[in-house]
Amino acid sequence: MSQKILIADSEHAPACDELQGYLDGYELICPATNDDFSGLLSADVVGLIAQDQKIESAVLKKLPNLELALSLGRNHSNFDTEAVKSQGIKFATVWRKGPNCVAELAITLILSMSKDLLVSHDSVANGAYRYRGLQPIQSEQWKMAFHWMKNENVHAVHGKRLGIVGLGEIGYELAIRASVMGMGVSYYKRTRLPEDLEQVVPLEFMGLNDMLASSDYICLAVPHTPNTEKMIGAAEFEVMNDDAILINICRGGVVDENAMINALLQGQIKGAGLDVFDYEPLPTDSPLATLHNVILTPHIGGGTGTTRTGEIKMSIDEFSCIIGGSSPRWPAKVESLISGY
Repeated sequence: MSQKILIADSEHAPACDELQGYLDGYELICPATNDDFSGLLSADVVGLIAQDQKIESAVLKKLPNLELALSLGRNHSNFDTEAVKSQGIKFATVWRKGPNCVAELAITLILSMSKDLLVSHDSVANGAYRYRGLQPIQSEQWKMAFHWMKNENVHAVHGKRLGIVGLGEIGYELAIRASVMGMGVSYYKRTRLPEDLEQVVPLEFMGLNDMLASSDYICLAVPHTPNTEKMIGAAEFEVMNDDAILINICRGGVVDENAMINALLQGQIKGAGLDVFDYEPLPTDSPLATLHNVILTPHIGGGTGTTRTGEIKMSIDEFSCIIGGSSPRWPAKVESLISGY
């Protein structure tokens, strides 16, 4: 009888069917709906892949022969990691293309704003040095026109604070990258993350207004729902400091666009990096298109896109590598969980 790999989230059922037989000796099973998940828990399951499905102690007790659990995404807050550890189950995470692409764009916008990239480019391309009475000279190792436009908006992100509204997979990947660059990271989320995940980055959990008031950069990474419709409006812009820069890589409707435009015009915030808008494509008569303190991109955060089949295939490949004795490519950064590798 084939051993089974349980793919816990029903949204991956078509990918499960498509990849059946991909890994010799293993049967892939997936619930038709999330409500059917518990009916698939059995002693035949040796591998578990979960993206959002809650994997708690009661679930793991129904999988007595489980050898390896994989989180599809590095934000493994849906796993009870203490229960995984206590049952001696190997645990690792699997990188997801989509969220990583969006996090990369958020970092790109942060760095671009920190270097006032559009103004910097235009000043070079248009020869604005002439307005400062300068003439081009041959540059050498120790002889150059360093910072010749004296742009006062250029700054380092090291030591700045990034506040993230929403901390799902995209927000978590962004937090990891920002921390590596020396930024402090705080976040607001309806449900606080487990302590082990906060410690990896590290992250500081804050109320929304406190986070907005204390952040140099504010990145929006929440889904667009009735609860998040225009959650950042005039009142929230008043809370932000006037040097704050807003980054929106989720959905345009999360922001009151008119309030944002007013905040940018009135100097309530310093700038914005925007990949999403109320109307897409951005209408040509939008005031956003004329502002010098805004960088706009055409909803490119998802990169070239991804597929559930591709993500599940990558997870199965990771399962095969680890079961075969290799170290995880993306280990969960929780020492007590990976000490066996």
